[in-house]
Amino acid sequence: MPHRPRPKHFGRHPVLVTLRARRGLPSLRVELVNDMLRRVLLGQRKGRRYSKVFQVVEFTIQDDHLHLIVEATGVIATGMVDAPDALRSGVSGLVISFAKRLNKLLSRRGKVWGDRFHARELGSPSEVRSALVYVFRNVARHGAYLFGHDTVDQLSSAPRFSRWRAPVLDLRGDAALWPQAPPKTWLLERGWWTRTRQGLLDPSEARRRGD
Repeated sequence: MPHRPRPKHFGRHPVLVTLRARRGLPSLRVELVNDMLRRVLLGQRKGRRYSKVFQVVEFTIQDDHLHLIVEATGVIATGMVDAPDALRSGVSGLVISFAKRLNKLLSRRGKVWGDRFHARELGSPSEVRSALVYVFRNVARHGAYLFGHDTVDQLSSAPRFSRWRAPVLDLRGDAALWPQAPPKTWLLERGWWTRTRQGLLDPSEARRRGD
């Protein structure tokens, strides 16, 4: 097996991760997959080694891909794991668990995801804010219409996001069922809205169509 270089990652930076499904699978954008992702994330929170150093903070489910904003902080001082390994192992664990559950749901075998995930380091407040907008409005970018000033993508973490300028609807009413994943990095916890001119997100930003 060829050696894969360790990803460059700093624990103080959130990461935008994209997972693309292989061709031929049904759309992932259904409530069954949403519920399945919740169970995967709940299971990952119970893991002994990586639950404290890796977490999915925000996400959106699209027809053939997932966008995630994750934190992989690592704890080098305690000898547990460093940040690049936390990122790689955390995403790999999610990918494997999700694929097993989806294959069981579809009564199929074989790979679900492409060979590699795409990760982009978010190293500044403006990059983090742009990534949040990108994730929450991804459904609109792909052609969906979201009607109403308080409507956001329900197959995403947008209904549970706490930094909107105005209240948004949680039509599924399942916010309490998801694992709590408050941001641990300064950039994702407050840097993106205290150090940018735009400040908190407006729900209209999540409904804007186009590129």
